[in-house]
Amino acid sequence: MMKRRGLLVSAAFISALLLFASPTQAGKKELEAIAKLQAEVLVLQRQLRDLQESFDRGTGQWLTLLGQIGENITALQRTLTALQETFGDAQTRLTSQFTHVDSRLTALETHLRTTSERLVQLNDQIAALSQNLAHAQQRGPTALDPTDPIQLFSAAYGEYLKGNYELAIDQFRQYIERFPTLETTDNAQYWIGECLYSLGRYEEAIAEFDTLLRTYPRSDKALAARLKRALALLELNRRDEAIAELRAIAQEPVSSGEVLTARQRLQQLGVSLEEPRPPRRPRRR
Repeated sequence: MMKRRGLLVSAAFISALLLFASPTQAGKKELEAIAKLQAEVLVLQRQLRDLQESFDRGTGQWLTLLGQIGENITALQRTLTALQETFGDAQTRLTSQFTHVDSRLTALETHLRTTSERLVQLNDQIAALSQNLAHAQQRGPTALDPTDPIQLFSAAYGEYLKGNYELAIDQFRQYIERFPTLETTDNAQYWIGECLYSLGRYEEAIAEFDTLLRTYPRSDKALAARLKRALALLELNRRDEAIAELRAIAQEPVSSGEVLTARQRLQQLGVSLEEPRPPRRPRRR
């Protein structure tokens, strides 16, 4: 600003000289020098004006640019805040999902442990039975004591394993007649149905399974009897009845071989696990 004022004063001084000096008082060379100096002053004035205008424009551009940068920073801050909130929500959902998966894994582990314990017990029972059969074979044939429930049941089951189904049926019937209130009587009833199924006498097998389900509804063989009954119905080409029974077994809220077998059999038959719902009738207007 000081430089600009000095140039303005110089220009005014030279202009004054030109106004008050006459050609008679100055020589021709002096007049030419003064005119040249005056022209240079005018050029400097224009340059100074252009510089000032350029500075004003640059200042405006910088102010605009700074404003835009400020707006961009504000927008980035809003975006960062939104991302932080989204990340927090995602972290909360993941934590909930992991908790649910962890609880399911714990339940599965408990179920597997229980199943493993049951398998160990079953393996022990099979080993004991095999040992008893081996001892019986070593001793040779002995007279059967029909008053001993353990001996009678073991003999009947042994005949079943050997494929002597008719003899097994007779001995299981004797067991039921002599010991109708023992805990294994329902098992004897079930194995009669199994023997008849193996013989291909499916109608009789279904009748024996029905007797089991009617007489011993809480039997541990009830689900197996229902499955075998459904398979017998399939052998008799009573498909609809068989599918209805298999679907009922497949929907049982227990984890067992019978439930898995029922689902696999339905899949083999090409039908769904659940009975399809009938289409809704359109409402009359």
